[in-house]
Amino acid sequence: MNDELKMVVNAIVEEISRTEDRLNKRFNERFDKLEQRLDAMQHDINACKLEAGTLDILLRKIEQLEKRIEELEKRTA
Repeated sequence: MNDELKMVVNAIVEEISRTEDRLNKRFNERFDKLEQRLDAMQHDINACKLEAGTLDILLRKIEQLEKRIEELEKRTA
């Protein structure tokens, strides 16, 4: 009886181990997919930040040029 009990316990432990391995594999696959999506989102965020910075620089330059044009128009008028 003792040997049978050991065999049953070992079988249960082995099944738990296999189940744990399957769950870990599925978790790792999903985690990898989430990590890839986060990397892509971070890339998009960085691109948006760069674009916003570029637009800010362009708008300031336009304002500067408009002021220069106004000053030139006043001088020539």
